[in-house]
Amino acid sequence: MSSIDTDTDRRSLLRLSATLGTLGITGLAGCAGGNEGSGGENSGDAGIQSNDQQDEPADELPAGGTFRIGAAQGIQTLSPFQGFLADYLIAETMYDRLTSVDQELAVQPNLAQEWEANEDYTEYTFMLVEGATFSNMDGQEVTASDVKATYDYLTSDAFSGSASSISGVESVEVVDETTVTISLTDTDVEFPKRMSETGGAFFIVPADVLEEDPTQLEETDYGSGPLVLEEWNQQNNISFTTAEDYHISGVNGEPLPYFDTLEWNILEDEIQRANALADGSVDAVSRTAPNVAERVQNDATLVKRTSGLQFPIILNTTVDPLDNPDVRKAIKYALDREEMLTAVSPDGSLGHHSGITPVHNYYHDDLDVGDTFGTTADTEMAQEHLETAGYGDGIEMQTFHYDDGVPSKEVIAQLFQRQMSEVGIEFEINRLTEETWLSEYFNTDGVWYVGNYSTRVLGESVPQLALRSDGIWNEARWSNENFDEAFQRAVTATDTETKAEALRECQEINHREGAWVGTFHPDLYGGYKDYVGNYELYPTYVKDFVSQCAVDK
Repeated sequence: MSSIDTDTDRRSLLRLSATLGTLGITGLAGCAGGNEGSGGENSGDAGIQSNDQQDEPADELPAGGTFRIGAAQGIQTLSPFQGFLADYLIAETMYDRLTSVDQELAVQPNLAQEWEANEDYTEYTFMLVEGATFSNMDGQEVTASDVKATYDYLTSDAFSGSASSISGVESVEVVDETTVTISLTDTDVEFPKRMSETGGAFFIVPADVLEEDPTQLEETDYGSGPLVLEEWNQQNNISFTTAEDYHISGVNGEPLPYFDTLEWNILEDEIQRANALADGSVDAVSRTAPNVAERVQNDATLVKRTSGLQFPIILNTTVDPLDNPDVRKAIKYALDREEMLTAVSPDGSLGHHSGITPVHNYYHDDLDVGDTFGTTADTEMAQEHLETAGYGDGIEMQTFHYDDGVPSKEVIAQLFQRQMSEVGIEFEINRLTEETWLSEYFNTDGVWYVGNYSTRVLGESVPQLALRSDGIWNEARWSNENFDEAFQRAVTATDTETKAEALRECQEINHREGAWVGTFHPDLYGGYKDYVGNYELYPTYVKDFVSQCAVDK
């Protein structure tokens, strides 16, 4: 089975995933393929528009100028293979992958202008665009040799992270300067899309740099992306100029980006960022909170978009008595997800207890979110299952944990504790630092906690990571033979109907039997001045990029 994209060491990627869950964090303003100043349909909130349904792309957009972004944090490294949230966002502007995804998570060409697969989807041949060049390499063009060199580096002992995005790759062969063939260990119809997975590190870098000294990537921009680093102060502002003759064009037929320069202004406080947008100190912010809407009404628009962020309660089956299916069902019946949603993200959405979210193609629309367990507490059914499990008098459970990396987790933990106490399930809750959670608690035996996952490009990615018996992040240590068999059918299917049917079965099994308890999916918020064109939010943080934004001022 081919693997999904988790291309950093565990701590780095988990920190990224945790950071992604914070509604108050801002990263890059997402701009791609919408009308100038578009915001989509009105959401029903005063001053907030929905970015879920996009307008048709504009026929013409202004060129030139400086685009200024209000960002929550600086970056620690320029390397596309390392770092946390901001570093990944920067990597998306400086570097390219073979493929990319748009705001609807549909796969798009990037360095590979086209590709073809063999009959059983175990081999893909990618044809590279001609004329794509690396920064700071005297106009050196991207070739198939650079693709192979990047793969070789990510799978070598010299790379200290994880290259699970390409662990399903058997070989990478250079056919000619602009053609590369990638052979897989198993069928994977989603492989072109999988290469652009959230947090993935399969950015193409120059073979010469990797052969000479890969640490150069930490200080110098060697990407082929639309923006070239001009100045970098680690905790302050970052500035970029546009790449010459970038290989992707805008609606005007000229190479992207539309603007001439980009300024990344570090404004750590959310109110400070909102005020900067209101007074025109910055042109756009993303990943802000809805309660700042009144602060950005001065010639600015606040937009929101549905996300696939997840905050599951992990019922670790190595924690007594969570290995008992009736205890797990009792917890699901006692849970009031609507109360959690209202407390944290009133405009968000509920999903299934399944790991696949409503923003994904293979989400099971016919499975009601309240199937079996409802969306509010059913204490009678909860107590009935506790009786069946032999705990009619209640349960004294070990401490439940949450970390401080995502403010929402504290609210979830407090509500979870109170809701469970209503049916006699008692436990203390304990706050951890994010670092302690990641290094000592995440994915270990004998602990249970509230987790979080960023929006993945592929809906099957989280189940593959966390719900399969042999998933590398199977935090709950849950195992179900029927689930594993259905999931294997899904990821090796060569037609969408078979894949969809198998993933629907997976979602039903995990929703009703699994140890993954879904809570809610928060909405994302961003804002832009009225003179900014093509502003859009992506449903996942690290896919936001600015190369298609335009400014007219």
